[in-house]
Amino acid sequence: MKQRFFFLPLTLLLLSGLSQGQVMQLGSDEDVSIYGTDLTDFRWVRGVYRNHSGSFSYRRRGGWWDTDYPDSDQNFLRGVQRYTNVDTNPANHEYIALTDPKLFENIFLYMNWKRVPIGSSLSGPDFQPDEIEALREFMFRGGFVLVDDFWGEPHLDDMFVEMGKIFPDREIIKLDTSHEIFHTFFDINELAQVPGRMVTWDYGGFMNLNDPSYPPEVYAVLDDDGRVMMVANYNTDLGDGWEHTFYEGYPTKYTNEAYKIGINFLIYAFSH
Repeated sequence: MKQRFFFLPLTLLLLSGLSQGQVMQLGSDEDVSIYGTDLTDFRWVRGVYRNHSGSFSYRRRGGWWDTDYPDSDQNFLRGVQRYTNVDTNPANHEYIALTDPKLFENIFLYMNWKRVPIGSSLSGPDFQPDEIEALREFMFRGGFVLVDDFWGEPHLDDMFVEMGKIFPDREIIKLDTSHEIFHTFFDINELAQVPGRMVTWDYGGFMNLNDPSYPPEVYAVLDDDGRVMMVANYNTDLGDGWEHTFYEGYPTKYTNEAYKIGINFLIYAFSH
């Protein structure tokens, strides 16, 4: 595998309460040789949800929750390992059902929200009562949920419906870059639109990158103390930015942006 390295303005912080892990070069094929051995503190968890087909039967492992898996998860952990002192490695990832009690052993949950098209068997989450209860409890206990990869106003409306199931009495707000979540590690003063390969890049998808009709935005739900419990990335695809780290046809600029915002979310979750 050809190595491809990032050139980001690095600010290595010693984070209170976090173990200091070895900083390794991104892209080593040997990084995953200890698969199944839990040697580090942080494990990346991807949520498995029931989709609108009513089952987990479609695609490799289920509905669209597994989009970009496992490359995006492994590569993101490589970035975390390289740029921070969070103790992890690329093998420390798993996917679990939202109702799995192991969810509460974690503080960070990633969910891909792909919906193509709305309401079809290929569609995204249709949260059921047991999933809603588990997600709400996870966040009220201090957990952080990152939702990623949905495009266009119909999908935004649907995101509001699904998030509204979890928090019917809480406002879903749009965050701007003045919020501290964009300055917990890297200073992010402008939201970049991280392209999805199938949507915006070299497959000739339905939109052009930076089309003003598809502005990149981040939505959030806060707890009673103002802590961000859940963020949703709209018109952007962090997962593709991580997945295509080593793909020469994908622009490094947007890979870098995907790592920066993902790491900020992670450090915010650790520190709040």
